[in-house]
Amino acid sequence: MNRLRLFVCCIVAVGLGCKKDATFTEPLPHYAAITWLNAIPDTMQLDVRVVDISTNASFMDADFRSAQPFPINLEPGARHIKVFLSSTADSIAKRFLLDTTYTFDESQPYFFYLSGRSRAGGTRATIITLAPPTPPAGQFAIRFLNLAPSTAGSIRAIPDTTAAPDIFITKRNVRPAGAPIVSGLAFGAMSPYVFVDTGAYRVELLAPGSTDPAIVQVMIPPGTLASAGTPGIGGSGVSGSVLTAVIVARSDPTSRAPQTRPTSQRTDTSVSEASRRITLGGDTATVQVGSITILTNRRSSSGAARVDTTIARTGTAGSSGVTAGGVVLVSGANELEYNGWQEVLSVADTLICRPGRAGDVVTGNNRRCVAPADTTVANADTALTRFRFRYRIVGAPASPGTGTVVYRNYPPVYTAPDFVTPQVNFMVDKRP
Repeated sequence: MNRLRLFVCCIVAVGLGCKKDATFTEPLPHYAAITWLNAIPDTMQLDVRVVDISTNASFMDADFRSAQPFPINLEPGARHIKVFLSSTADSIAKRFLLDTTYTFDESQPYFFYLSGRSRAGGTRATIITLAPPTPPAGQFAIRFLNLAPSTAGSIRAIPDTTAAPDIFITKRNVRPAGAPIVSGLAFGAMSPYVFVDTGAYRVELLAPGSTDPAIVQVMIPPGTLASAGTPGIGGSGVSGSVLTAVIVARSDPTSRAPQTRPTSQRTDTSVSEASRRITLGGDTATVQVGSITILTNRRSSSGAARVDTTIARTGTAGSSGVTAGGVVLVSGANELEYNGWQEVLSVADTLICRPGRAGDVVTGNNRRCVAPADTTVANADTALTRFRFRYRIVGAPASPGTGTVVYRNYPPVYTAPDFVTPQVNFMVDKRP
C-alpha cells in the first residue's frame, strides 16, 4: 500500500509540474534584419551563404538584379559570409567570389548588396547599417542609390552614357518639370531620404538638365495596406513605408547574366485597321492592338435566344494588357516622338453597337449592346470592340504613326524584369 501511495503521489507531482511548465512563456529570440541585392552584371547565378551557422537568411540562386527586398531575420553576431557561383557541378559550386565577416547587432536592420564585376575580380560587398526615418502621417520616404556606371542600353540614349542622371518623381498624368528631386546622382552615390505624400508615382531618370526623353521610367510599387492578420507591404501608397530605389545597369551581353525582357506586343497589324494602329489627337497617342466583331443578341424566328458568334477579328482580338498609370516601352514607329518610355493615360477600349439603342453600355468594365425590346422576331446585332490605350507624347509627329510599332508592358514590381536596359530595383528599408 505504501508503495502504491508513493507511486500515485509521484504521478500527481509530475502532472502538476507539467501543468506549471505549460504556463511558462519561452522568450523569443532577437534578430537583426537584412535585405539582399545582387548588382553584379557580368556573371551567372550566385549563392550568398552564411557559413558559420545554419540560418534561413542566406540568399541563393541569385541572378543579376535578384533581390530579397523585404527585411528577413538574421541571427546577430559575427557572421561569416561567402559568395559562391551557383551550380550543381561541384567543381564550379566550390568557387567563390567573396569571403567576408561582419558583426550584426540585435534588432538592427541592414542592407547587403553585391556590386562591381566578377570577371575583373572587382566584386564588392557593401553592408549598410540602416537608419530609416519615420515618415509623417500620410507620407512615405524614398532615397536613391546609383549602381549603374553607365546608362548604356537605354532607349534614345543620352549621348554621354556615363553622365550622372537627374531623378524625378512624377504623379499620374504629369510630365517631369521644374527641379528634379535628385540632381546628377553620381555612380556609387546615395541620396538622402525625401518624404512624399502617399499615392501613385513614377520614377524617371533623365539626362542632366533635360525633361525628355526618359532614360528609364518605372512605377514605384504601391504596396499593400495591412488587413486583419496580414501586415502591410511597403510602397508608395502605404503611409509609413521607407524605400531605397536602386539604379542598376543593363546586364553584360557577353556574360551568362540574364538577357531577357518583357515580351513585345504588336499594335493591330491588319491591313483594314492600318489607319488606327497609332494615331494622334493633340499630344495624346492612341494605340489599337486589335478588334473583334460579334453577332450578339441573336434570336431565331420563333424568338428563341441563340449564342453569340464571332464574325471578324483583327490584331490581338483582345485586351492590350496594360493598366492606367502603368509604363510601356514603345518602339518601331518611324516618328521618334511616339517611341520610348511612356505612361499609360487610360485604357481606351471602345464598343460600337449596331444598331445603337438606349441602354447600350459602351464604356466601363461591363460593356454590352442592349437587346431589342421585341423578342418575338429574329434578330442579330453587331458589336464591334476596338482594344486601345492612350499615352501622352512630346513633340509634333505626323499622324497617324507609321512603321511596325510594338510595345512592352512594365507593371509595378520591386525587382526589374528588363535586363537589356538600365532599370530600378526597390528595396523596403522599413515596413509600414
